[in-house]
Amino acid sequence: MTAPPAEGLPHDHLAEKALLGCLLVDSSSFDEVSDLRLDKDDFHHRRHGIIYEVVADLVAANAPVDYVSVHSKLNERGLLASVGGQSFLTEINEDQASAANVRHYAAVVKDKSSLRSIIRKAHQVAELGKTFSGDLGDFLQEVESAFFNLTNDARAGRMERLSGLLKQNMKEIEDVNRGLGDIQGLATGYDRIDHLLLGMQPGQLIILAARPAMGKTSLALNIAQRTCAQTNLPVAVFSLEMMGSELSMRMLTCQSKVDSRKIRSKDLRDDDLRRIGDAVETLSALPLYINDAGGSTALGVQSQCRKLKAEQGLGLVVVDYIQLMGVSDSSLPREQQISEISRGLKTMAKELECPVIALSQLNRSVESRPNKRPTLSDLRESGAIEQDADIVVFVYRDVMYNPDTPEPNVAEVIVAKNRSGETGLAKLSWVGSYTSFENLSPQQGAPGGRFQDGADLGV
Repeated sequence: MTAPPAEGLPHDHLAEKALLGCLLVDSSSFDEVSDLRLDKDDFHHRRHGIIYEVVADLVAANAPVDYVSVHSKLNERGLLASVGGQSFLTEINEDQASAANVRHYAAVVKDKSSLRSIIRKAHQVAELGKTFSGDLGDFLQEVESAFFNLTNDARAGRMERLSGLLKQNMKEIEDVNRGLGDIQGLATGYDRIDHLLLGMQPGQLIILAARPAMGKTSLALNIAQRTCAQTNLPVAVFSLEMMGSELSMRMLTCQSKVDSRKIRSKDLRDDDLRRIGDAVETLSALPLYINDAGGSTALGVQSQCRKLKAEQGLGLVVVDYIQLMGVSDSSLPREQQISEISRGLKTMAKELECPVIALSQLNRSVESRPNKRPTLSDLRESGAIEQDADIVVFVYRDVMYNPDTPEPNVAEVIVAKNRSGETGLAKLSWVGSYTSFENLSPQQGAPGGRFQDGADLGV
């Protein structure tokens, strides 16, 4: 398969030289372009890429970046002659008087690199399409994924040096916009849960599981609604069981705080109608999207989310629920089907760089135990769900099994697995009349205790 000639691809050698000149004139200017994640392969001219790599290595080593240090490092590596020698370094150093436009030059270099990648990928697709004989749907999914990764600068499959990743870590640590105790990532809107999770992070697969009627769909919708309202980032909800109108009605009752039975029977007072009207106005302003197509596959969900992210951005994805999702090969054993779905959702979270909340059922074995609080072994049909998940959260309401419980309106949210934080128990108030979970007041109880190896969480 022939590739398009390199010289005919988009490039701007003047911008590449100007960027290098800015970095030699003012080494601190490197920080202004580090978020663009340039590397030597983004430069069209090989010698420009070599010089940039040396500059990046000096920055990573906290060494001074100037004409002398770059010259010395190139000479040490035996690369001085291959970049044009001392005369070329002198040329780019003297041609740039200030680093004021470093961001502009770096953006031009990155844009041209992206264009070259797109053209190369398009060429590969065109060549492959001439002889392709497999399933057209699979081919289209691969093409869509390839171009999404390119246009969104996803770096899957590219090697990144540890020093560059550590610089990103330090930027997060030194972020002056975050105060003591502030979470990093998206908040769920529930203080006790956020205390444990420290925010929902990009790329995380969060499993939310419970037995039927515990309220897992309601909690997922509540989190989607609160996250969307707090961040104004688009949130996508995929419901494979309930119709979109049912979900929107749940959100409406939750937002308006009007008893769902009164809405269904149309027994509404003027005050109820006013609150419903206010809720409709508030919810309509949210960039929250619902898809109720049954049988959706992980690839289908991923495809729609790619489009949404490309057009508007994407903060969070909710899938309700795993066991109802379709797979490419329905003849596979059920455990393998669930494993395929679980891996697909985790891959989607990483590609889209946003958290994905996926709901899951639990095995009936929970019902046969004296203590019916769920554990990780209760996840239904596949150990892959536990393996792929970054976070596993269970919802448990004791009143469903013990009507005389002293806390009939309290729900336990059990964080049973958390790769980037601690496990534990958070208590929320359950308001069934408008299918809502609410934060407990300080008078209603402490957050709860740590969760260890399925220990009894009764408090």
